[in-house]
Amino acid sequence: MDHQSVSPVFKEALELFYHYSLEPFSPLSIHQLGIQSKKTLESALESFSSFIGCSPDELVFTGGIWEAIILGIEGFWRKNSLRGKHILTSPIEQKPILLLLDKLKREGAQLTLLPVDKEGMVDPKAIEELSTPQTILCCLQWVNPEIGTIQKIKEAAEICEKKSIAFFCDGSYAGGWIPIDLKKIPISLLAINPNQFNGPKGIGVLYIRQGIEIEPIIPGLNKELGLWGGTENMASIVAAAKAAEITTKIFKEKIEKIGYFQKLIWERISASIPMVSLNGPQLGPNRSIQNLNISPEFIGGEAQVLSCDMKGVLLSSGPSCVQKNLRISHVFKAVGLEYQKAMSSVRISLGITTTKEEIERFLDIYIGVVTKLREMSIGWKKFLSKKNSE
Repeated sequence: MDHQSVSPVFKEALELFYHYSLEPFSPLSIHQLGIQSKKTLESALESFSSFIGCSPDELVFTGGIWEAIILGIEGFWRKNSLRGKHILTSPIEQKPILLLLDKLKREGAQLTLLPVDKEGMVDPKAIEELSTPQTILCCLQWVNPEIGTIQKIKEAAEICEKKSIAFFCDGSYAGGWIPIDLKKIPISLLAINPNQFNGPKGIGVLYIRQGIEIEPIIPGLNKELGLWGGTENMASIVAAAKAAEITTKIFKEKIEKIGYFQKLIWERISASIPMVSLNGPQLGPNRSIQNLNISPEFIGGEAQVLSCDMKGVLLSSGPSCVQKNLRISHVFKAVGLEYQKAMSSVRISLGITTTKEEIERFLDIYIGVVTKLREMSIGWKKFLSKKNSE
């Protein structure tokens, strides 16, 4: 129940990864193996580009999703900051992105946070209202990995295009879960994480729209459009392309299956556990079908995760523990979630390999865990006592 942290690799993709890890292929070599390797790489690029509706020469493969994000945001800033210093973003972007933008602030960037509502949604009109003649970039995630919010990316991108603002989209949790056709959406820069649709770990993909100029972070000469150095990671690129190909074939089946599971889990939990709330948008078009973030009140999220782990069920907890001081996430703060609900939150995330049997087993175990933890909760006992006295 924690597929958003990492997803299992498709068998076919894993076999290709293994094959190209063993063989001494290099697309730059002029001997027979090099020529064969170059053809394989070109085929993989064609396959991946069709997955998101772009041209193969608009793709750069990096050593991971965060490298793709850094290349997109910082690379654009380095190349274009003389034209303007203003950047727009939301307060619920992934924390490393916000840290990167804070770094750029120390280099002279002016940062404005777009407001979000209680479901984490950004009104695209705010981009128009808060932009200035100095605005050169807007950074907005497609899907929030914590509360599942799906942003109105097409509208946001169109507003940015109209105002000549480059639009960077963190698509880490959108690729493979939301249909992407970059011929129809004017996104300038898009980062994709193949592991989120059962591709290999340790590879990121950055789409750079033709005409968008960025500065290399690690210069690559004639490799990866000269924007990312090092020998091409053939094994991961070919495996990522295979995962994209498989995902395209099973996409409709996948969406129907996971959507059904998401609804089943929430209906059963909300019917079986009193005082439980759903964090983020309601189930539907504004929420990722992969994500459920819930708060059963009066018990801690960490206690739920550890108790479930002891019974063989893997979850993710909302709060984090840093230097023994519990604090709620920046996402929960931004959407104004009550402290106690934030501290009791857990995230349930699904994947294509999730089965009905796993769902049933999870529900039985999780409902039992919540019941037991509440029996030990002083807060829950006080709540029941007060309710009974009334």
